Amino acid sequence: MTHRIKKAAVLGSGVMGSGIACHLANAGLEVIMLDIVPFDLDEKQKSIKAFRNRIADTSLANALKSKPAPLYDSEFASRITTGNFDDDFDKISSCDWIIEVVIEKLEIKRQIFEKVDHLRKPASLVTSNTSGIPISQLAEGRSDDFKKNFCGTHFFNPARYMALFEVIPHAGTDTDVINFWMNYAEVHLGKKAVLCKDTPAFIANRIGFYSGNKVGELTEKYGLTIEEVDKITGEPIGWPNTGSYRLLDLVGLDTSVKVTQGVIDNCPEDEYVKILKNRPVPKATQFLLDNKFLGDKSGKGFYKKTDQRDEKGGRVILALDLNTLEYKPAQKPMIPVVGIAKKVELMDKRLKDMMASDEKSGHFVRDLLVGMMSYAANRIAEISDNIYSLDNAMKAGYAWSYGPFEYWDMIGIQETIALAEQIGEKTPDWIRSAADKGLTSFYKSEGGKKKYYDLKSESYKVIPGTESNIHLDNFRSNTPVYKNSECIIHDIGDGVLCFEFISKSNAIGDGIGQGAIEALNIAQAGDWAGIVIGNNAKNFTVGANLMNVAMVAMQKDFAKLEEMVHGFQQINMAMRYAPVPVVTATQGYVFGEVARF
Repeated sequence: MTHRIKKAAVLGSGVMGSGIACHLANAGLEVIMLDIVPFDLDEKQKSIKAFRNRIADTSLANALKSKPAPLYDSEFASRITTGNFDDDFDKISSCDWIIEVVIEKLEIKRQIFEKVDHLRKPASLVTSNTSGIPISQLAEGRSDDFKKNFCGTHFFNPARYMALFEVIPHAGTDTDVINFWMNYAEVHLGKKAVLCKDTPAFIANRIGFYSGNKVGELTEKYGLTIEEVDKITGEPIGWPNTGSYRLLDLVGLDTSVKVTQGVIDNCPEDEYVKILKNRPVPKATQFLLDNKFLGDKSGKGFYKKTDQRDEKGGRVILALDLNTLEYKPAQKPMIPVVGIAKKVELMDKRLKDMMASDEKSGHFVRDLLVGMMSYAANRIAEISDNIYSLDNAMKAGYAWSYGPFEYWDMIGIQETIALAEQIGEKTPDWIRSAADKGLTSFYKSEGGKKKYYDLKSESYKVIPGTESNIHLDNFRSNTPVYKNSECIIHDIGDGVLCFEFISKSNAIGDGIGQGAIEALNIAQAGDWAGIVIGNNAKNFTVGANLMNVAMVAMQKDFAKLEEMVHGFQQINMAMRYAPVPVVTATQGYVFGEVARF
C-alpha cells in the first residue's frame, strides 16, 4: 500500500512534541498538537476552551520564541492547530500520521495508544518518539491493523536541526511501512534515516550512553576540569564544539540520567553496565541532581551564566569545580593535545599524535576513543547487523564528524586492537578474526562507490541507498580537469563537471573565482552536460575570504575592493546565464546567500 501524509497529529506538546509539530509544519503538513487539560483550573475555567488548551498553546508559543528557530518561516505556524486530549482526541480520525510524544512512562503511553487504536482511521500510520521504551511493549494488546502500521520514529532535539531519524520496527510492523518511513524521512523531512533494532536506547543513545559516562569516568581518573574536557571533546576529536559537559547542560542532566538508567535496567549483560553498577554516582552529578541544577532548563548545571560582563563586554560564565562543588569563573585552559590538534589538519594523523602523547590529556583521548570503538564493535549484532548504521546514527544524532568504525579506519584496525589490549578494553572476536584474515579497513572506495565491510558475507558491499551517490573521495586519484590552490574541477561522469572548493574552511577567494571562470570556459568549449558546485566538507563555504578583503580595506584601495565585489557578481551572473546547467549542491555550514543558477 502507498501511504500519503497530508495531516498529522502530535500527541504531547513538550519541548520535543512542539519541536516535532513545527518541523512537520515545515514539511507542509497540516498538524494537530494535543496535550492534557491543566489540573489547576477552577470551575469557571474548566468550561473555557482557551484555558483547557493552555498547555498546548503555551508550549507552541514557547517553541516559536525559542532559538534556533523551529520553523523555516514564521508563517508556517498557521499550519499547527492546538487542542487537548479530552475535547479534541477524536480529531485524530482524520490524520494520516499520529505520533506520540508524551512522558517516558510505559503505562501512560499504553493508555494513549489504546485510545488511538479506537479512533484512528484504518491504515493510518502510528509511531512513538520514545527514546528507549521497547516498541514491542507499546504494541502489546493493540489491533492487527494498528500493529502492522506501528513503529518507533525517534527524532533528536531540536527536531528541525538534528539530522537523525531512527526507525524502530517491532516484529509485527509491515515491511512496506518500514520502507515508507526510511524514504519519507529522507525525502520529505530532510533527515538521515537509520533502521534500528528494538533494543534499549536503540543505536545513537546506546553508544552515547557509553561515551557520555566514559567522559565522566575519565575526567575523574585524570583529574581534569570540565573546561579542559570540553576543549578536548570538541573539534579536536571531531565532536561538536559544545564539548561534553556543555552538551549535558543543553540536553538536560535529567534526560541523560534517564537514558543511563534505562540501559542499566534493561541491559544487565552489557559489559559497561556491569562496571557502572558497581561505581558510585560522581559526587558532582549527585550534587547537581539533588539541587535540581539540570542545565540550561534550570538556569545552571555544569555551567552557570551570569549577568556580569568581562573586560571585553562578554557575559561571565561560571564553571562547576568538580572537587569543591563551587562555581568559579570558567577558564580557557592550555591543553597539550589541543595544541597538537591545531597543528595537524588531517584527522587520522591528528588522532594518532594526540593518543601518542604521554600527558594526561593524551591518555584521556586514547582511553575515550579506543573504549568507544571497542564498545561499539561489541554492540554488533545486538543493536545493528551492520557497521554503517552505527556510524550514520552517531554522525546524524550526536553531530560527530565520524562514526565509531570510521575512527577504527583512521587509527587502524590492528593498531586499535593493540591499544585496546594495552588499556584493558575487549575487542570482539569477529574483528580479531577479520583482522587475522587481512581486513585493514571497514570502508573502501571501489568503482566510484563507497563500500562497507559486511560481517555475514565477509566482503565489501555498497551502502544501501547510496548506489547513485557520488563521493568526491573516489576521484582523488584521478587527474583533475583543472586545479589550483583553492579549488578542483573533477570529471564525475555522465558529462558532468564538479567544481569543488578546497580552500581553508572553503572561504571564497581569488582562486575560487578563477576556478569558476575555468569551469565555465571548459564546459562551454567541450561536450559537457553541466556543472555541479559541491563538496563533502563540513563547511560548504564560510563566505568570502575576509583576510583578503581586510588587507585591501586596510590599504584603503577601495577601487580594488569594488573591483573584487564587481568581479564576484559578474562570475555569479555568468553562471546564472551559462549555456550549460549549473547546480549548486550545498550541505553542511553555508554562510551568506547562495544564488540559484
